[in-house]
Amino acid sequence: MSMFDTIIKNGCIVTMNGEREILNSSSLGIKDGKIAAIGKELGDNGSEIVDGAGHFILPGFVNTHTHVYQALIKGVGYDMHFNPWNIRYLVPIISKMNPRHARVSARLNAIEMIKSGTTSFSDHWYLHTDFDNIESVTEAFDQAGLRAQMIFGFLNESFAGRSDTSDSNQVLKEDGELLERASDFIKRRHGWNLTTVGLGPGSTEDVGTDLFKKIIKLGKSSHVPLVTHIAGWVEIVSRSMERYGMRDLEYAHSLGFTGENSIAIHGVWLSPDEIEILAETGTAVAHNPVANMHLGYGIAPIPEMLRAGVKVGLGSDGAASYTCDMLEIGKTAAMLQKVRKMDAEALTAEKTLEMLTLGGAAVLGQSGETGSLEVGKSADLIMIDRNRPHILSGGRAVPQILYSARGSDVVATMVNGKFLMKESKVLSLNEEEVIREAEVCRAELLEAGGEKTRSLLDAGWPVSGASWRGKNGKIS
Repeated sequence: MSMFDTIIKNGCIVTMNGEREILNSSSLGIKDGKIAAIGKELGDNGSEIVDGAGHFILPGFVNTHTHVYQALIKGVGYDMHFNPWNIRYLVPIISKMNPRHARVSARLNAIEMIKSGTTSFSDHWYLHTDFDNIESVTEAFDQAGLRAQMIFGFLNESFAGRSDTSDSNQVLKEDGELLERASDFIKRRHGWNLTTVGLGPGSTEDVGTDLFKKIIKLGKSSHVPLVTHIAGWVEIVSRSMERYGMRDLEYAHSLGFTGENSIAIHGVWLSPDEIEILAETGTAVAHNPVANMHLGYGIAPIPEMLRAGVKVGLGSDGAASYTCDMLEIGKTAAMLQKVRKMDAEALTAEKTLEMLTLGGAAVLGQSGETGSLEVGKSADLIMIDRNRPHILSGGRAVPQILYSARGSDVVATMVNGKFLMKESKVLSLNEEEVIREAEVCRAELLEAGGEKTRSLLDAGWPVSGASWRGKNGKIS
């Protein structure tokens, strides 16, 4: 009988352990889904031997915030702020989603994540146009083999601050039904295979105070994470001040939202006092730099949060990022802070790689399971091919990974000791089949988007300004 199920030999292992050791020409032994040994001389006593020479071997990336329901609509609604994007394009399309669309969205997103090195993620799902939607998504991710934190979302008053359209009303549900369905979802899915569950009020403007309190109570009694969008766009702060007499996080904190098992998404417009609240309560932040930039939200004060001791991870968000490539997200996060602070050291490559791995695991409450390559932890890892013209050997490993490598350089992805991709071929899903299904579903959803979507897709090259405004440059 073999000592190990898999041995990955002779790679450059970026452990992300307590000492942040980088071990050249070293090997990993994997047994029963766990890392059983790390060293230079593990021999060949494994059922499977993988040559890691010429590769970085590092923990899989943790994506702390996604909206996979948007996977099918990239290329629709772009170069615009949050509300035109939601009102004109997003809501009319996604309000027509059914469980088949949901499943295909998840499968398509799973392939993108696997191929670019993500092994664990948190998906915020509140499209209860059909309550089977979230079931389809959860089962699709389980089939893909990824470590999934499924956030059961809540919308009862508005979607993105709007409740005055028939499309918006399609995604709003009654308090009692939402709470009952969420409680049942926790019982069935929390701890199911590699799936965990969290509860996610859409935002402080989309969920009323009474329901928000009930969600917090259910989350804390069920010992599952609480997750919501906080201070992501400047308008929500002013609306919170007007409605509640408090800033966005201050209001959520007053309800009992904050704590060691809570995640604030975005956090772009946090005050110094609110950052202090995060640090004192142990509340984590999911930072989405590319989506924040694309939607014109602003730049989150990440160095300030890190100095205060706030747990921060990185996320791709939805279609506004146009990518799930966490290396692209990470590089952007670092460069953005250097420009914001006019300081090349504002967010270093090492700190950013921590956010992509250990930091993300801490945000999702998975530090004991993943985020580093250490004996006893789950074998969630990726292999990056160093033999590429844009990744020259001989330099320091971390800047090569963060600044030179791309998701397309990931050639193997493993979760819980199982290869989901090997030699750049996805093994847990049929990529060609998923793409065929996605093309059909995408066409259906774009048709459901109505006249504004069709006008955008048929528009010529804009004479000036953004294409969605039309020829005269005015919003119609």
